Amino acid sequence: MRVIDLLPVVVLSAMVHVGFSQDNNDTNVATHPLNVSIPEVALIDVYDNNTGLEAAAIDFDLADATSGGTNSEAGLYNFQDLEYTDLWINYTSVTGAGGSGFDVSRQIDVQMEAGSTFPSSFDLRITPEAPVIVANGGTVDSAGTVTTGGVALGTTTAIGTNATLVSGIESVYTGDETQGVRLTYSLEQNGNFAGYEAGVYTATLRYTLSDL
Repeated sequence: MRVIDLLPVVVLSAMVHVGFSQDNNDTNVATHPLNVSIPEVALIDVYDNNTGLEAAAIDFDLADATSGGTNSEAGLYNFQDLEYTDLWINYTSVTGAGGSGFDVSRQIDVQMEAGSTFPSSFDLRITPEAPVIVANGGTVDSAGTVTTGGVALGTTTAIGTNATLVSGIESVYTGDETQGVRLTYSLEQNGNFAGYEAGVYTATLRYTLSDL
């Protein structure tokens, strides 16, 4: 008799267990959400391949650029001798939602910071070359377009004023060191010699990869 009395209890227990293990919506397909977050990124630095370090002070001395020979004298400057090259702008950009179809892009601007000093009747020309990027780091379009002929800071673009060096940057990773945009700095006369004043001038160049 006791065995017969326990049988309904065992059957009821099994039914309760099955009820907790499944719900009425189960099918042969199961799903759940998965979220991936990618933050916007805007990073930039300037690498000097001459030193193997990030760019530091660069010196131009007009005494090193006077014309040679018997007619060598101050004022007869070979400005082509006053060049500094093999600087590289490395940058990483991840743009916001929308991509190139919605004209979401950044640019790199450069200026002589407010408080800088620079001789009158001179320009510092910064000439960029087309971007070089690592494999799968982006495309020709996403790396941006350099300003043809570069930009001139000093007389042409006043201290504290931005000039656009690279535009149309989308999502791109150029890589480090000798990747990105290669730069050449050169001095140019822009004005009358009467504006020259002897002295030591100190300017700070600031590069900015715009945010969105």
